[in-house]
Amino acid sequence: MINLFSNELKRNDLIKFAKNLDLTKAQEIIINIHRNHAFEGISSVILPFLHFAHLKADFNFSSYDDSLKFDEVKSADLELLWLDLTRYKSDISDFLKERVEFLRKLSQSPILLLYLSEKKINNLKIENCEIFNIYDLIENLDKNEILDLDKEELSGTKLSNKALLKLAQILGLSIIPSLLKPCLKAVILDLDNTLYDGILGEDGIENLKLKKHNLNLQKYIKKLKNQGFLLAISSKNEEKDAEKLFRTRSDFVLKWEDFDAREVNWEDKGENILKIAKKFNILPSSMLFCDDNIAELENVKFSGVKTILADEKIVDKLKIFPGLKKVNITNEDKLRSKDIAANAIREELSVLSDEEYFKKLEICLSFVKNSTVNIQRIQELLSKTNQFISNYTRPSLEQVKSYMKKDLIVSVSMSDKLSDSGIIAIFIFIKEGEDLIIKDLCISCRALGRKLEKRMFFKACEIAISHFKDIKNIYLLYQKGEKNAPFLEFLKTICDRLVDDKAEISMRNLNYEGLKINES
Repeated sequence: MINLFSNELKRNDLIKFAKNLDLTKAQEIIINIHRNHAFEGISSVILPFLHFAHLKADFNFSSYDDSLKFDEVKSADLELLWLDLTRYKSDISDFLKERVEFLRKLSQSPILLLYLSEKKINNLKIENCEIFNIYDLIENLDKNEILDLDKEELSGTKLSNKALLKLAQILGLSIIPSLLKPCLKAVILDLDNTLYDGILGEDGIENLKLKKHNLNLQKYIKKLKNQGFLLAISSKNEEKDAEKLFRTRSDFVLKWEDFDAREVNWEDKGENILKIAKKFNILPSSMLFCDDNIAELENVKFSGVKTILADEKIVDKLKIFPGLKKVNITNEDKLRSKDIAANAIREELSVLSDEEYFKKLEICLSFVKNSTVNIQRIQELLSKTNQFISNYTRPSLEQVKSYMKKDLIVSVSMSDKLSDSGIIAIFIFIKEGEDLIIKDLCISCRALGRKLEKRMFFKACEIAISHFKDIKNIYLLYQKGEKNAPFLEFLKTICDRLVDDKAEISMRNLNYEGLKINES
């Protein structure tokens, strides 16, 4: 078994390891490589890293082209520009901007620009385009380890073998998954010998040490918290002792209140992790569990949670762990933790009647037609929702804009007295003759279970009927996906008849008493 997070990887070891991988469950993707120097030093070893992120890539290579003509661009999931800017004699910022904008017209897939240059590119701001200076990505390597000019003629690139291996690791584990797969949603942490050095129940609060790697871990976890990741504790300790620890140790970066869920007890950690997933209303597979004990990590894998060993290199591993890199951090991300932290209170009130529940929580739903200011959040929800989604259209930003111009997108925001959830549901409507077609819909998992799904659905349909007029029939397009069982169960409760890949829908008069509803 090879350690894919190691800083001492060997090319031959990676190639041998790749031959024995089971690729049957990996998501297949196509990547176009537009380059002016060799990418083969990366593509030949990237498979194990992509496989860890449940991906398998086929590459379409361009010829070596400094002019970036983009001849015969094939359909792909990702457009990767691999450029050595030292090959140009002068500043090419304007030229590069024009060429990337041209590529954007040819393809609506994410664009990833990786460039080699001592200078930074600052003038490129293009939708769904991420830009990285290679020197920044591999800043942990010594300068003299990055380039190998003696072998450039043979290898086709100035970059050294060590630099290429490191880039394959970063691209395969972190950057490419961040562009094509949903992020993880929560990080669960052990306490003893993870967030600090020592055992709380044996050493006592004051004798616990905060070593450099413990402090760095707390700082990095705090950073993830600020990006909108949920935090939880799963530890075999007494909860009152753990709380006192965080109240007492002023040198801790993390505070007791930073954790959105806490399972501090002597029960099985696997069971505690399932409880945390239920509190968050997310799948265990969207969480990462960090513990210093290999046996504990093995014991919780049945739940589907991702795991990582807490050792002195933990922060280096977290920085490139699949699903922990967010290319765009939105206000919606920052709202998520506060919203989910309030779920326990909502759960207590769920025994009330619908009307009492809505009134007690002061729930407000806001329906907005073609909200261009929120286009990024709309595209993100449609692209990354897995559990409650009907048709998996996965539209690009340009396609979302097109729907707004020609058809109708209704976005739904939710708030209550506990928190503001932001946009939590999207409906795409098109009109074909006298038929209203719901081309796709999705609802964020954190909005499920609040007695709102049907009400949001039929209110959105009511708004669409009023918008288009002369509607006689309503059809909902759907697919049976790997994870959208919650939607499929919901579909059974709202449809009159299923025909192939669409459901026939009749409008219903629902009780909205107790709900505050805004339309714009």
